[in-house]
Amino acid sequence: MRLTLQTDYALRMLIYLTIHRGRPCRVTDVAADFGISRNHLLKVALKLGRLGYLATARGRTGGIALARSPEDINLGEVVRQMEDGFDLTECMRRGGTCAITPSCRLKGVVGRALDAFLAVFDGMTLADIAGNRKELLDLLEMNRISGKGAASEPARGDG
Repeated sequence: MRLTLQTDYALRMLIYLTIHRGRPCRVTDVAADFGISRNHLLKVALKLGRLGYLATARGRTGGIALARSPEDINLGEVVRQMEDGFDLTECMRRGGTCAITPSCRLKGVVGRALDAFLAVFDGMTLADIAGNRKELLDLLEMNRISGKGAASEPARGDG
C-alpha cells in the first residue's frame, strides 16, 4: 500500500498544527521546518481548508490553524479524502481491461488488504499521533537549528 505525497504532506501539516496549537502558523513555517515545497504545501492547505480541517486568517497576525479538535480528526477520514482513490490493481479501476477479471480472485485479496490498511488509520486520531508534542517540537527545533529543514524554495509571505 502506498499514500500519495499529498496525503503525506497533509498528515504532516495536521501534526504540525496540532503541536503548535495556540500560536498562528504559516504554510511557509511548515514547509521550512519539514524541508518540503511551499507551493505543494499551499495546495494541500487549500484542500484541507475546503475539507474543513483548517481555518485561515488573513493579516499580520493571521495564518493557518486546526478548525477542529485533534481528538475529532480521524486519520482514516483524512486519508480517504486526500487520496484520489485506491485502485491498486487494474481490476479495481473503472473500465479496467484485465482479461481475467471475471474469474480472478486477486481483486478480493487486494480489497481485503486495503480494508486492513485503512482500518489502522480508522482507529487513530490526530491527537493519538501527536501526543508526544514535546519530542516532536524538539525534533523540529533541532532540524531548524541544523539547517536541514530549510525548504528548497525561497520563502514568500503566505497565510
